[in-house]
Amino acid sequence: MSDTQQSADTRQGLRRRSVVRAGATAAWAVPVVAMAAPASAASCSGGSTSLTAVKVGKHEQAGSPKLTVTQTVMVCNTGDSPTCDLAATATVEVASTKLNRFAVSGWPAAAELGAGARSLTVMAPATGQLQPGQCATYTVSYTLHDAEKHHRTTITFFTSNGATASITVTTDR
Repeated sequence: MSDTQQSADTRQGLRRRSVVRAGATAAWAVPVVAMAAPASAASCSGGSTSLTAVKVGKHEQAGSPKLTVTQTVMVCNTGDSPTCDLAATATVEVASTKLNRFAVSGWPAAAELGAGARSLTVMAPATGQLQPGQCATYTVSYTLHDAEKHHRTTITFFTSNGATASITVTTDR
């Protein structure tokens, strides 16, 4: 880089072209991340999306020492735009408790082998997005890795266009 280019870059701050000039590694790494994330959001922009989530009935649980929990959840889009990148995350409240598996009916499941993870996320397929005013009922299931007597797990449904809704499931053995 010449002294003239360097001083121009210094006066104007770090720009995308400056990063590209810095080296081939940065040139390929930075644009890929920057372009991949907003692609879906751009196709769903405009309007607002709001979600509600309610438990339908009581949860079911079985297994020892690993506990599998199943809960039916109704999720509604109460906004005026379709959901974009609808997803759900299961998070256990206690750091020592881990999840081995998380699934929402009709969506690809997430699994964590070994000791498990504190949270797992699954994404709805493109055909699983909710239109304004539309509700869907899902069977949510997850497997807890330990033999603890009590667990609190929060299931959060969310979209890339800002909507969130959660339910909490408390299990006792």
